Amino acid sequence: MDRSIPSSDVEGEMIHADVVNGLDCISKLPNDVLLKVLSKLSMDEVLRTSVLSKRWLDVWKETSHIYLDMRRIANAEILLPQVSHQAARSVTKIIKDHRGHLERCTIYHDSLQCEDGVFESWIQSLVNVKHITHLKLVNLFGYVSANTRPNATLDLPPKSFSHPDLISLFLDKYNLEAPHAFDSCWSLKELRLINIFAETEVLNAVLVSCPSLVVLALRSVFHKNSGTMKIENPNLKFLFLSCDGIEGLNVSSPDLDILSIEYLSCDEENCVTASPRLHSHRNYWAAGCCFPHTSYNLSCAYQGEESIAHKIMLSGTIEYCMTTLSLMSVSVDLTNAKEVKMLREVLAAWPKGMGEVEFVLKDNDAAREESVSPIGKTRNTIWEETKLFPSAEFHVDRVYLSNFSGSKEEFALASSMITHGTVIHKMVIRPSSSSTTKKLEIIAGIKELMELPKCGKYLRITCLSPSLW
Repeated sequence: MDRSIPSSDVEGEMIHADVVNGLDCISKLPNDVLLKVLSKLSMDEVLRTSVLSKRWLDVWKETSHIYLDMRRIANAEILLPQVSHQAARSVTKIIKDHRGHLERCTIYHDSLQCEDGVFESWIQSLVNVKHITHLKLVNLFGYVSANTRPNATLDLPPKSFSHPDLISLFLDKYNLEAPHAFDSCWSLKELRLINIFAETEVLNAVLVSCPSLVVLALRSVFHKNSGTMKIENPNLKFLFLSCDGIEGLNVSSPDLDILSIEYLSCDEENCVTASPRLHSHRNYWAAGCCFPHTSYNLSCAYQGEESIAHKIMLSGTIEYCMTTLSLMSVSVDLTNAKEVKMLREVLAAWPKGMGEVEFVLKDNDAAREESVSPIGKTRNTIWEETKLFPSAEFHVDRVYLSNFSGSKEEFALASSMITHGTVIHKMVIRPSSSSTTKKLEIIAGIKELMELPKCGKYLRITCLSPSLW
């Protein structure tokens, strides 16, 4: 017979669990297996397991990841003050009762917790007591626009996020009035500030206090005429920007591999990016404003390690890079098997058809200078595969081939996209300026591409160097 038992030991009167009489065979499994089972459940489902038997009572307290949504805890889409306070007490108890190694914690909360000190107590406990590694905090009901700031203000003590174990921080829908909570964040590697309302100088001070950043995502609204946004983090590999209200942008990050821009309110002459690894011949300011786009330099990490920027690009954790940005410029060495594999992965992962992709083709000298470990060359094997490149589902409206030298690998990529209908309307070829000695080879390659059978009847192939003809 089924019955409902309140799990008051876990969450007061907030959660009830349905307990079915029967044999609990899973309880006989060791703790590490039970923890793997719990890792597949939502937090409210995890907490319900504590009423199954004494064996399950404390297992949830050793999970490495806690996901807390106050709406699910309260079983309500709208959190009235009394319900909000009660749900917040449950969150506090869950954090306090957890006793294992806590690696990740995600909390969706109400703005009331930023007013009564509860929010600050959560951060204090998670960062300085639990030594959390990855922390995500989201204000559920905040709204951000040019004229509306979030209803929750981050009013925290200095160095609130400075513990050396904290390497990843995600904040969504907050008003940031001062930078001191980020003082001395030497160990922070990943920072995502989404729907943040602040003065430009406040965000600039935050970034100066986080010198070790490798991943930075800013989707922020600034006070109008707020000044120039300065990003000068030397270790940065991945940068996403959507900034309204700034007068200028200055990016100086020599190791940057991916720059994704969704929106910038500043003028082109006030936008300076000094990132020597990123190359593009496209003008994304042609309409007087900055088109959303991504610039990506494919590069092989040291000793075969996975590229952090590439991992972020494919993980979906910054999903707006792909869902909102349909223009991309990608630098690639087509003779490098690892880079070709990465190129296939990022194009195949694109959730919808692309508007435009520019392939900035690296010459052999540039490839040799960047190659740190013997990754291996593609020779012809990568292009002899029967499956389409990058996939049968991928399509792009326009393709630009920059620095085209007529090599076998470049011809193979272009001919595959033409004959299989991967490129729909236009392919533009920009020959390499340093390939004057290979002029005849380039001409022959372009003519052969133009004569290929085209899968799409609207496809046009053009060359941007009339001097060749």
